Amino acid sequence: SSVRPTFLHLLGRSSPLWRHSVQTSNPVWPVLAMAVGCSDGAAAPEGMVEVGDGGSSSSSRPPLRVVEFFAGMGGMRCAGTLSGAPVQVVAAYEISEICAEAYRHNFGGADWKLKTIERLKAEELDRLGGDVWVMSPPCQPFTRSGRRQDHEDNRTLALLHLIQVLGEMRTPPRFLLLENVIGFERSESRRRLLTMLASLGWEGAEFALDPESFGLPNRRPRYYGLFRDGAAREASGSEQDAPSCCHWRPASELLGPPAQEEGAADGGADAEDFVPELQGTPWQAGSPPALGDFLQAPEDLAREEAALGYSLEIPQEVMQQRLDKECRDDIHLRSDRTSSCLTKVNGRLPRGFSPLVVVDEAEAGLLEQRPKVSAQGEGPGAATDHIWRPGVRVRYLSPAEQLRLMGYPETYSFPPKLGFKEIAGLVGNSLNVKIVSWLIRVLLAGEGAPPPELHGPVVDDGTEEGAGGLSRGPAGLVEKGWGPRVPRYS
Repeated sequence: SSVRPTFLHLLGRSSPLWRHSVQTSNPVWPVLAMAVGCSDGAAAPEGMVEVGDGGSSSSSRPPLRVVEFFAGMGGMRCAGTLSGAPVQVVAAYEISEICAEAYRHNFGGADWKLKTIERLKAEELDRLGGDVWVMSPPCQPFTRSGRRQDHEDNRTLALLHLIQVLGEMRTPPRFLLLENVIGFERSESRRRLLTMLASLGWEGAEFALDPESFGLPNRRPRYYGLFRDGAAREASGSEQDAPSCCHWRPASELLGPPAQEEGAADGGADAEDFVPELQGTPWQAGSPPALGDFLQAPEDLAREEAALGYSLEIPQEVMQQRLDKECRDDIHLRSDRTSSCLTKVNGRLPRGFSPLVVVDEAEAGLLEQRPKVSAQGEGPGAATDHIWRPGVRVRYLSPAEQLRLMGYPETYSFPPKLGFKEIAGLVGNSLNVKIVSWLIRVLLAGEGAPPPELHGPVVDDGTEEGAGGLSRGPAGLVEKGWGPRVPRYS
């Protein structure tokens, strides 16, 4: 029976056997379901569906077949499990050996494909029978700390290839979820994706979301695009019947006004000035819990350092070097209700930036504070920077603490052979699992996924920042994520 779901997909979605199996309460064969944790060391058996706590133990239809591109350490797969949606990963594409170590350690290697995405053919993807494509393409071509070369950056080749292949497939996916940095919404790469989806009759909903709105004290504003075909829209029902968590629009409308043709007298200005409108959460964001709630107890921290064979405390000379160069410190106290963004160079000071915490606040005493000037902007909603002085001991966040801020389950773990810097880089280059799990429920409404939450898991502390508002709403996130970069204090 383990090959039957694969055989069913080979028949094609238009076959009578497929429709009978999906639409009737007495399918051709039962599809078993099992709850799979994110670190049981093995993938779900072939033909079984991975579901989270909200999933059912049985199903009258095959699981939705998911293809992961740019799979990384498996954040999308964890999000799918956490969402409770009836999904089954059938392929995970990635070229990083370090990512492969972490992914296989948590999910097994049956679905892992160490293959360059640019070499994928439409026929190969057709054979997978994927219902859902999930992806988090490289963000460097779109981030303001880079050159913003967009489609001219070689790191977009894989994404552009997938867009082209979509139009060549006989049985393309029905759903697509894409995560990237704020700024992707203004890119040529996005325009090409939407142009292809519009030609296929798809619709979409685009978001600017931040972990703080989901009860996590961390700043990581990101673009999220949800897209579905016409059949998926019909399956989910009318928008009036759906939860009021997003507004779906045809992909052709998301493109905005057409660009001015060469030689035309006028009419292209609107296209050049067009700024896509991104959606936020259906709830008003309050203040997340204190960072201290996500930090390990001293004894747990000591055990993790021993297992890593690495001290998380930053050498005083490294901090002095940053002070001399007037670099921002990104130092946090346990009472802080936010923390700086984890990035690919996380854990590699003096290179780049990393969120740091004071080792002993009583020993350190009061620290000088000033508004943070960083890629997340300044003003209301921006963080306070605690300024380092000689003698104050600070440390990196541990791997367990970083995973908590990124929404990963406590069961996720790393293979012992990976060092701290490798782990920190993997986490910093990953995505927020809690946010994506919510979006999967939005995307797969009507496909067996539990309904998405309409109320945020946040705590309002009564302060101006805790009252929510534009600073963490989609417009505020876009403004801060797109505006000029200020690397130093004035």
